[in-house]
Amino acid sequence: MAQQTANQSNLITIDGSYLEGGGQILRNSTALSVLLDIPIRVEKIRAGRAQGGLRPQHLTGIQLLAQLSEAKLHNGNIGATEIYFTPKTIKGGNYLADTKTAGSVCLMMQTAIPCLLFANGSSQLRLLGGTNADFAPEIDYYSMVFQPIAKRFNFGFDMNLVRRGYYPRGGGEVRITVNPVDQLVAADLTDFGQIKRFFGRAFVSGTLPKRIAHEMAEAAKNLIHKQYAKEISVEIEVVKEPDNMATGSATGIIVGAETTTGCILGASALGKREVPAHEVGTQATQDLLEDLSSQACVDRHLQDQLIIIMALATGHSKIRSGPLTDHTKTAIAVAELLTKTKFTVTEVSNSAATNTHNSAFIIECDGIGHRRIVHMPVKEINDGDLKKELEKAGDKLVLIDFFATWCGPCKKVAPTIEKLSESHPNAVFLKVDVDQCETEARQYEISAMPTFVFIRSSKELERIRGADVDAIEKTLAKHYKATAAFGGEGHSMLETSTASAAVTTETDRERLEKAAQELFGKPSKEQTMTTLRLRLPDISTPVNIRLSTDRTLNEVRHLLCNTISSFETNPFEFMEPPAMKIKPEDEAKTISEAKLTNAVLTVKKISV
Repeated sequence: MAQQTANQSNLITIDGSYLEGGGQILRNSTALSVLLDIPIRVEKIRAGRAQGGLRPQHLTGIQLLAQLSEAKLHNGNIGATEIYFTPKTIKGGNYLADTKTAGSVCLMMQTAIPCLLFANGSSQLRLLGGTNADFAPEIDYYSMVFQPIAKRFNFGFDMNLVRRGYYPRGGGEVRITVNPVDQLVAADLTDFGQIKRFFGRAFVSGTLPKRIAHEMAEAAKNLIHKQYAKEISVEIEVVKEPDNMATGSATGIIVGAETTTGCILGASALGKREVPAHEVGTQATQDLLEDLSSQACVDRHLQDQLIIIMALATGHSKIRSGPLTDHTKTAIAVAELLTKTKFTVTEVSNSAATNTHNSAFIIECDGIGHRRIVHMPVKEINDGDLKKELEKAGDKLVLIDFFATWCGPCKKVAPTIEKLSESHPNAVFLKVDVDQCETEARQYEISAMPTFVFIRSSKELERIRGADVDAIEKTLAKHYKATAAFGGEGHSMLETSTASAAVTTETDRERLEKAAQELFGKPSKEQTMTTLRLRLPDISTPVNIRLSTDRTLNEVRHLLCNTISSFETNPFEFMEPPAMKIKPEDEAKTISEAKLTNAVLTVKKISV
């Protein structure tokens, strides 16, 4: 499915005709490209389809990802059979995407939401197109099924349905708010339990009579009662959409089920000309009942959507589903290629199964523990502080901008340096005012402004005199290591080689304690303080971290990654004596909630 391109070693080429061979492979490839900062080339786009190449809905989705990641999209045209996609930094903000057709807004949500979970701030999406479309989950599916399941993986989003849009006119509008998370948490969705209730929504809009919705709902209820006891609640809302809330005439139904263990499954169908209403209700219900007959905890529509989430999460995820769809197989192939994680699929015995269509499967993987990189802006330092900042940077690349407030070229190049700091989150950018920091200016023999000095491990690599943006960018690219911070289990795939297991030193211990004092500061009278004693690899003396009990172990993890370079490039976990691993979900709790007050913790590196 893929190959390395010789003239650009980190570019991944993906065969767009593989397996499902449609929009799915495009959506997952570009989303993971954005998340992992991997440039990709997708060829043979929809090669096996009657109308091959990019269609408006596919192009709009890719353009949305390009917007939010400042990506370069080459050959982004309707009908294109090959694209090049090179992302930069995921940025929070306000984004608009309009298919200008009845193309599904839900498919755009599928790719945008996982990316924006790792943005540098909150995001608002305004998506225009079809809300209830064929060959895509309907908007009601996201509110009834996807949103509750998302919470199991430690994320959520707010959704405001402004107006529904149907084929062929489209015209629907959905507004989404996404707040970023530090990490996704693995989930286990394999315990089916018992059916707790059935629910749903049958609708008509435009000129269609409400009785059609009633007929769909009744057909669904009758079929459910044939297979399940009437004591189980079945509540299907019947709706005639207000004219100001829908564009065009349409009809459809979504039917869902919830189990005693919190599994939520759904299926839907849209009405068509000359198809009786009761058949539409029956079709959706049959799809749902088929998934339930295999005691699936995840329905056929959610399978593929969870693959990218499982691959990114921290820890071991597993879900129980019915037979794998081609969309799911494609999603697994793309995730394995770009994240290098491995999925296993195991068929399990099912007493309820009577044929192969009712087989159950366990899909599982160890996620890479992807973490959000918080951008550190260009920092202006005070006289005498440069040495301390360089020590804190460790072996990260440092770019020092020696400037003067009266210098015209310095002012002109400053916005460019700010942008470079955003697109190079693993480098440290410092500003030194030569008139205020005379000691540093003399030490580095600065005679012209601006002068840019590149440093690693307190040693000068190169310097550039003058506001030569091209030279600055080339030198930065030459020395920059695009390595994402590790967190929990898993690893980053942004480097081609495995980082060596660096040794932690006493200097690291001292630097860490100082950094903790700066980060956690002095307590207020209202705060309850505690001391965490961290036993680091290769250091006999524990590190004392003084902080309030409303802080979290996640914040301590970030402190380690930002202060000691070996923790940024090697995964690690926290252990309580004698050998109890602290779970990722407990790291997100406050020190008080996690019962870690005055705890002694061992920081253990994980072999990958």
